[in-house]
Amino acid sequence: MFKNQDKQNNICFIRTESGYEQLTYAELCKRRNTNEEYKSKKFFPLHGMLMEVTKEQYKEFYKQKRRQKYLAECAKENGEVFYNALTASELNSENIIVDESEPLDEQVIQKIMLDKLRHALLLLSEDEQELMHGLFFENLSEREYAAQKGVYHNAIHNKKMRILKKLKKFLDD
Repeated sequence: MFKNQDKQNNICFIRTESGYEQLTYAELCKRRNTNEEYKSKKFFPLHGMLMEVTKEQYKEFYKQKRRQKYLAECAKENGEVFYNALTASELNSENIIVDESEPLDEQVIQKIMLDKLRHALLLLSEDEQELMHGLFFENLSEREYAAQKGVYHNAIHNKKMRILKKLKKFLDD
């Protein structure tokens, strides 16, 4: 029942009418040899001790234990790893599962800023909106956009800088 070498001194708890009685494993073995009632008692390990339980509790405990073993074997066959199976000696298990999602407050701030930006873009002229859409939504370079419009890329750059200043002013207000 116990795995360590000095099991004779390990503690066991026997159910009595008034609660639990504490005794050593050696004493439990003696009682099992001399008293038939002790041979049918069921135990399961709990924090390095043996605890007497009902037959139903015993069956349920080992049923769950078999299920966990079965799931672990299935996971091993499929190459899965349970988080609780990782130990600090193998690796730093807290760093395995990292919540990379953006904090809620940051998400709210970003949503508010995007809403403000959309509103500010609507305040631009149609020509300015078209330029911003080409550069920032279609990912065109200033040179590519200038070639499409048949103008110098310096003109597009200067216009973009004026529009960005205008948007910044809209957003600051």
